Amino acid sequence: MENQSARMKTPTIALITTGGTISTLDSGHGAVPHRGGRELLHQLGEKRPEVSAKVVDFEKIPGSAMTPAKMAELAGAIELELRRPTIAGVVVTHGTDTIEESAYFGYLTIASPKPVVFTGSMRTGSELSWDGPRNLLDAIKVAGSPQARDLGALLVMNEEIHSARFVTKGNGLTLGTFHSPAAGPLGRIYNGEPRIFVVPALKRQVLRTKIEANVAMVTALTGDADSLGEALARPGLRGVVVAGFGSGRVPPEWYKPLEDAIAKGIPMVLASRTGAGLIDDPYGSGAHYLRSRGMLAAHEIAPHKARIKLMVALGNGLTRKRLKEYIENG
Repeated sequence: MENQSARMKTPTIALITTGGTISTLDSGHGAVPHRGGRELLHQLGEKRPEVSAKVVDFEKIPGSAMTPAKMAELAGAIELELRRPTIAGVVVTHGTDTIEESAYFGYLTIASPKPVVFTGSMRTGSELSWDGPRNLLDAIKVAGSPQARDLGALLVMNEEIHSARFVTKGNGLTLGTFHSPAAGPLGRIYNGEPRIFVVPALKRQVLRTKIEANVAMVTALTGDADSLGEALARPGLRGVVVAGFGSGRVPPEWYKPLEDAIAKGIPMVLASRTGAGLIDDPYGSGAHYLRSRGMLAAHEIAPHKARIKLMVALGNGLTRKRLKEYIENG
């Protein structure tokens, strides 16, 4: 009777796999995504935590093949599992090239208080020090922890717990690549146990998993007068994210095209190509001026993630005041 009671109390975690380096095997022509969820769990061996796992093999693609449309589909699959009373949380394995964007999409669109934890690996399953099993083990533990509730989507790698709102990839190859420039990690994994030390004060504004795909992003480059015009000439363009210098400055030749686009009603979001920091400055012709002309500020959001946020905002029909409040807050 006691064993039966213990089994009933064991949490069930949904493991949703999308491919990525964590799932790779060497094909003889390089690593390719191959492992499914059951194979990944098998790699944990006797270290597998005391949880039940429901496996959903969503995709087997590299992170570079992920798209906003697939992110929306993935968020729907996560929500479906979270609605099941038996599911305590969800772990998503994902390629690290775009994991922060998919996790951020989940942060913006998944309302459940249950933990949603993204993880992956920097090394392939054919390498000696493959980090996949440890990252998966840590992610499962975080997904089953009451401390991780009500935080929105998280990313767990290299024994750190990050909010999808702040996390970004800082190096293409190192294990400790993921960091949160604005806030640091929310917690860490110590001796195999998750510890949450920081809870973000920002309130999430959760919208539906609807997107407007025709949103461009353009990066400010010295002496480049053409790339903004090329982006604005895209047929059917619905919005643009500008990755500006520093805290939000652009080449002088960009001011008039930006103002003209705003006058035409195209939502224009100003981010920093540094990936962090407040979008504002004392320059007479910098971010302050552009914001006074109607550009929206993606404070502390990396440009590629600001693009995802603008896609979600426009997909949900946000305009004018509501759009500004959504982009600039939370």
